[in-house]
Amino acid sequence: MTDTARIYARLSDHSNRSIQGQIDDCREYADRQGFNIDHVYNEGQGQSGWDESRDEYSLMLNDAESGEFNALIVRDGSRFGRDKRERIRRFFDLDDWGVQLHTVSRGYVDPEDPSDFLMEVFKAMSDDHGKRGEVERLEAEMEKRRQNGWFIGEPPAGLQYDEEKQYLEAVKGEIDDVMRVYQLRDEGATYRDIAEEVPWTLPTIGKLIDRREQYESVKNGAVLGRDLTIVRPKPTES
Repeated sequence: MTDTARIYARLSDHSNRSIQGQIDDCREYADRQGFNIDHVYNEGQGQSGWDESRDEYSLMLNDAESGEFNALIVRDGSRFGRDKRERIRRFFDLDDWGVQLHTVSRGYVDPEDPSDFLMEVFKAMSDDHGKRGEVERLEAEMEKRRQNGWFIGEPPAGLQYDEEKQYLEAVKGEIDDVMRVYQLRDEGATYRDIAEEVPWTLPTIGKLIDRREQYESVKNGAVLGRDLTIVRPKPTES
């Protein structure tokens, strides 16, 4: 885990949570996780977390992109902007810049675990629009998927959900293209050579190669669960 983190605090007009309360929550979280806080970006009452004209928000983004810190702590997803599209965009910006996003309400928001980020977006939407019942239902569904080891998120290339929407199986036709990737790679082809033979970009080809064991297992009849764990044979619900 990184040692240095910064806090971003913003208070919406309708919020009853003080700025200092947010900062205190974030500092307590940082202490528990062993972070050293070297700066707090304090946006103040009624400021928009996604409006780039806001000095503290703009400064935080500039510092993140410049590599000034390694982790950003906010109380919850709604603090990281008031618009869900902007939240999603900035989350991936931080990931591209090598900055971890932590929320007091959830902890480290892992870009490799879609459920983490999706739940922060859902929670933020509930804060904005009062849809807490829907969010609680979604949280329960996510937890059910985690407990059962079912896949969570968008299926990778060449894979699709089974009929029960629980595990991943091969897409007929596309799985043969995946096997072609491995054949070409074994023959010494570069990623660019392979890209001329199959319908995927270089980054996707790289992921296919990294996940060769999983894809070959699916080709042979296995299914994939959470975190692309190989499930063979497919479990049946009791």
